[in-house]
Amino acid sequence: MTNISKAESFEEGFLRAALEVIAKRDERNAVIDARDFFSLHKMLDQSPGTTRFTQAMAEFYLSIPRRQFDQFKREHGNPFAASKSTPRSIAKLDLLRWYAQVAKAREQIQEPISGKFGRTRKGIPFIVIRESPDKIKSVISHAGITGLDMSAIEEAFQQGATVVALTIDQALALPWRSSPEKRRWRNAYRSHLMAVHAAQMAVLDRQELDEDTKLV
Repeated sequence: MTNISKAESFEEGFLRAALEVIAKRDERNAVIDARDFFSLHKMLDQSPGTTRFTQAMAEFYLSIPRRQFDQFKREHGNPFAASKSTPRSIAKLDLLRWYAQVAKAREQIQEPISGKFGRTRKGIPFIVIRESPDKIKSVISHAGITGLDMSAIEEAFQQGATVVALTIDQALALPWRSSPEKRRWRNAYRSHLMAVHAAQMAVLDRQELDEDTKLV
């Protein structure tokens, strides 16, 4: 296991990720100087599947402390083992496939996992604190996109946090440790639902217009 603190690991991942996905120096420096973790997470989420990730970048992106990540590698295989680059890196798509299998194994999900962050019909991975094996006490954040300070993520894992697949509806129905974090996700979900509704209404309007045109 590498002797590196969790804070150092996330810092290294943050800086490497900024160099990897932000081409413009001024924009990159602004993100780094502002410690804008949330915006960088979104950029990584929107980056193509061919984007190369080092382990430090993966730890930052998935909000998994180094000790926990090394444990996952021992238990579920090292996704960087075949890499010939220095430092070792893998494509984002391969990282997410590996992480999805980790989430599946740890939560004993029976169905196949695919898509962004291991999205399934059961949901996407959220970091949670359990009250019992069958009951979630509180949600910490999404497993990859979070506005929380990294120290809060580290503390949650020290307290026994796990990753579980939830739908957005399920996650928002649960208590969250951070009210601002829950509010951000609720607002984002509300915007998503409004966009979906607007798209559906546009389809209906177009159908009605087409039918009216045919009648003329």
